[in-house]
Amino acid sequence: MAAAGRWEDRMTERWNRVAWTMGVVVGLAGLGACAQQGHGPAAGGSSAQVETPADIRAAIDQARDKVFPALVNIQVVSVSYWGGKESKGASTGSGTIVSSDGLVVTNQHVVDDGKTFRVTLSDKREIAATLVGEDRMTDLAVLRIKMEDLKGGPLPGIASWGNSDSLKVGDYVMAMGAPYGLSRSVSLGIVSNTERVFASLSGDDIADQEFDLDTSSDIFTRWLQHDALILPGNSGGPLVNLQGQVVGVNTRGGSGLGFANPSNFARGIAEELIKSGAVTRSTIGVAFKSIRRTGYTDGVLLNSVDADGAAAKAGLQAGDVLLTMDGSPINARFPEEIPLVLRAIASRPVGTAIQFTYKRGDTAGTAKVTTEKLLRERGEETALRLFGMSVSEITDRMARARRLTSKEGAIVLGVRGGGPAATAEPSVNYADVVRSVNGARISTLKDLVDAYKSIAAQDPLPEFVTVEFDRAGKNTLTLIKPRPDKKEDPPRELPKAWVGVATQPVLRDLAKQIGLADQTGFRVTRVYPGTLADQAGLKTGDIVIALNGDKLAPRGMQDAGMFQRAVRRMQSGQEATLSVLRDGKMTDLKVTLERTRLTAEEALRDENRDFELSVRELTFFDRDDNRWAETVQGVLVENVEHAGWAGLAGIVPGDVIQKIDGDAISDIPTYRKAMESVAKRQPERVTFVVLRGLRTQYKFAEPEWKPAVPEEKKSPEPKP
Repeated sequence: MAAAGRWEDRMTERWNRVAWTMGVVVGLAGLGACAQQGHGPAAGGSSAQVETPADIRAAIDQARDKVFPALVNIQVVSVSYWGGKESKGASTGSGTIVSSDGLVVTNQHVVDDGKTFRVTLSDKREIAATLVGEDRMTDLAVLRIKMEDLKGGPLPGIASWGNSDSLKVGDYVMAMGAPYGLSRSVSLGIVSNTERVFASLSGDDIADQEFDLDTSSDIFTRWLQHDALILPGNSGGPLVNLQGQVVGVNTRGGSGLGFANPSNFARGIAEELIKSGAVTRSTIGVAFKSIRRTGYTDGVLLNSVDADGAAAKAGLQAGDVLLTMDGSPINARFPEEIPLVLRAIASRPVGTAIQFTYKRGDTAGTAKVTTEKLLRERGEETALRLFGMSVSEITDRMARARRLTSKEGAIVLGVRGGGPAATAEPSVNYADVVRSVNGARISTLKDLVDAYKSIAAQDPLPEFVTVEFDRAGKNTLTLIKPRPDKKEDPPRELPKAWVGVATQPVLRDLAKQIGLADQTGFRVTRVYPGTLADQAGLKTGDIVIALNGDKLAPRGMQDAGMFQRAVRRMQSGQEATLSVLRDGKMTDLKVTLERTRLTAEEALRDENRDFELSVRELTFFDRDDNRWAETVQGVLVENVEHAGWAGLAGIVPGDVIQKIDGDAISDIPTYRKAMESVAKRQPERVTFVVLRGLRTQYKFAEPEWKPAVPEEKKSPEPKP
């Protein structure tokens, strides 16, 4: 599974639901028991029976050495468009080299929304890869290693496919991969089930079987279930038999269960992706149910029929039981047989006429159904930063699912809270369909992006942009204000009087508990070193009872700032008398008031879009909280995009950036100057020296700069 939360959160929720609806508890045989009882012939059926632990050990070694060199770790930087903005993510997974020209088979969820891909070979070489194709409905994908960039010799290994149909329950298998993005590992287990499907609680339906509305990676696959350990990061790695052949692609795992796409199925998908970049399938617009509880002995039940699908056009209805397809019997007595029926239809060329016989109650009938193309479910997506919204093209499937009259326009995926689209009157919302911008018709996503670029290139930006959109059949006009508010440095409070201590209110109950009777006040929790309060002799534990004779009596935590507010009404440089209770005795201390110190809220800040991080200047209180001396200089990192250039370099919130490419950073101006220099030079590598805790660390960012744009054509906003 992908190591980052981007995919794992979605799949964890899905897996929890599937595990519940399966209604199955699988007993897994222990490895030791299998060895002692002589179980586990090498999968494939052609090798000798494994008789002793020594035989097992030798077989494992040989099988491992055949596939391990072809195992790769995959690092993905992804971009998604939700919430009205572009969000980057990072994930890791595993894959297997299956050809001499660098083709790698992995899972689709590993590469989902991926923009850049890098693979680490078994000999530790790291190299870029490109996406050949992906298939969401089977959760399979193929990458191609950039062989022209490969240095240091040929690929370390190439794995061979095995015959998954020959696997039997109890056969030994090994799961290989890079769990949690760590180095290669292998786990051993046995095959528990060779035709697992994820069924509903009743056991009659395949979970989430939605053929023409939303995608599902369940409906075509009969999974190989095994108990070799699968962890996040193992996704896409090979399931290997004791002959050293790939018999599956590991896809899911957890709670002692592992699930792999069988090799005979996965290989066909991979070959079609390599050939065409996508898998073309036929559909007749139905969902199937097994006949297990129907009273029928043969056929497959039509659980639902799309109103405008091919089956409906041919007169088929929900509740019909299909008996034959082009003269051959079709049966789904159990849910495990449904994927086979679906594959038989999906594999036919689009536009094929299929002759079905069916039973409707006591009546028999025939229907000639012409298959339709199984439609692409998702379109291209992007974010329009100036508008504060993310949008997608409308595919045929999306139009059908939403009952849109056409796929013209662009659909809104989300809006940024407080952004121009969200604050427009009326606001633009999720699922709205954009029809025009400033009167220009929007037929495709490209039309919308072109209109956006034209607006973004204007100097100055227009005050308003007219956007026409449809919502629930109603056509609406609104005005979006694309001009971003000018970012200004936070206002700084005028210097006022201050006593260099931190305090807590001593309320009545606490006062009684520590033996002060009814004497409330403010207990000193810290005396800031080097301040005039420190020089005046104030100590931690002192309880300030009065200021210049005026009693301080907090009544609740809402009065926590009473002491410093009273001080601020005086003048810095003025001498104040603090009545202090120390060790049960009252004493008066003379303290010269000094100027208030800069707080984090008032600190100067900077946000860098190239490296996707924000920083602020260090304050007196930062240095005190972290016990930093005055000599510690730099800027404090507040936020980092996880998969931005700085985030991928390992910079995290709380780091203090002290040097950038050798330039010392002492404050916000020096930081801005250094980052401007980097942007101008556009180096392949940028070196950051950061202070983290008590130690300095070197962080190396590897930016992927976009080609320079002539100055007169530059847009104030990056390309969406």
